[in-house]
Amino acid sequence: MNVKKYFGTDGIRGKVGEFPITPDFFLKFGIVIGKLLFKNSFKTVIVGIDTRISSCMLESALNSGLSASGISVLSTGRISTPAIGYLTKLLRLGAGIVISASHNLFQDNGIKLFLKNGIKSSAFMEKIIEKELKKPVSYRNISNVASINRIYFAQKEYINFCKSTFPSCFNLKNFKIVLDCANGSTYKIAPKIFKDFGANLISTAVFPNGYNINKCCGSTDVDNLKKVVLSEQADVGLAFDGDGDRVIMIDHLGNKVNGDQILYILAKFRYTYNMIKKESVVVTDMSNNGLLISLKKLNIPFVKVNVGDKNIINKLRENKWNLGAESSGHVIILDKSHICDGIITSLQVIKVMLQTRMSLFQLCSELTLHPQSVVNIAFNKKNDFIKRKKIELVLSRYKSILGQFGRILLRKSGTELYFRVMIEDKSKSIVSFISNQLKKDFKYI
Repeated sequence: MNVKKYFGTDGIRGKVGEFPITPDFFLKFGIVIGKLLFKNSFKTVIVGIDTRISSCMLESALNSGLSASGISVLSTGRISTPAIGYLTKLLRLGAGIVISASHNLFQDNGIKLFLKNGIKSSAFMEKIIEKELKKPVSYRNISNVASINRIYFAQKEYINFCKSTFPSCFNLKNFKIVLDCANGSTYKIAPKIFKDFGANLISTAVFPNGYNINKCCGSTDVDNLKKVVLSEQADVGLAFDGDGDRVIMIDHLGNKVNGDQILYILAKFRYTYNMIKKESVVVTDMSNNGLLISLKKLNIPFVKVNVGDKNIINKLRENKWNLGAESSGHVIILDKSHICDGIITSLQVIKVMLQTRMSLFQLCSELTLHPQSVVNIAFNKKNDFIKRKKIELVLSRYKSILGQFGRILLRKSGTELYFRVMIEDKSKSIVSFISNQLKKDFKYI
């Protein structure tokens, strides 16, 4: 079995200062990517970063490696991951690279890689890159060194693209929106877009200092956003993650609306209200059973894939479908954007709210999600196999307690050194009991 050493479900990620999130590795990564691109007659790469204190340092090393390999670099500075994906395709570049650790805290960082047409790197390409990374560094002739240039049109181009996905006949003048930009890479982009549409806007977590990205804010921590939505009597709250490819929403009553619910809203509107020809929507193994039951009631077919937005996108592209999502807030709307995009997803849901004249709460009212809980168990790379076997043994004790629609799923995180155990059942008390018991059990394994 050929196991990848560096790439997880969404690029490369880890603690800054610990291999591979070091300047040395990023320099080598730049050289390797540069050589592969040069070999295939591509000469230019676009590179963006998020707001972490370490991102500039790592970008300098990466850009040096690319330049040394004869690849010109277009540096955008702080910008979202979806923007780099869009610009890679727009400018017909060989690759786009984002230095970000997405929803993780500032101590982490990583690499997300887009290839031709702005598509995230495939497993096949990642194996080729890893094979090259094993080889010693070798530099091209010094006369082949390429330029590194800062570009200033990137944000404007991306903002105009996002705005083009929303009907020009609509405006948000009577709409109160609270934005939580996670002190991340949407901190300038998102407020500009929603202000241009005339929204009554309240922005939070828009003051990045290098250390506060995703800290008590963003899509993984919406407690403060809920408070602001309720206190300001807003119509909707939008929480993006650190690199802008996820969104979690809050309705006017303070209820959290996740990726499963967003998928339900968009699928129902498209195939029921808009009477568009029904396609299968793509969900993952972790998608809530309540969503699947509701899709069946609407006669909307669905297909399951493994966790990871790349898996969803691949399945959609393979079958020429348009909608897919993860409960975490990764939502793919392929006829609007070729990758996950939190801002574009938000605009599409708001469009449904305006067209149906229904609140976000009303749009979710016919969907009942089953109670879920996720327990994280830390591991290190040396003991992951043994620890997994021990966890599986513990989990086997609880499966008989579950009801008809109950399940316990175990998976290894592709972005952090955790095993994630998801418990789901129609009974909240069963979910709570098993979750609490597992937390006790896992202390001793």
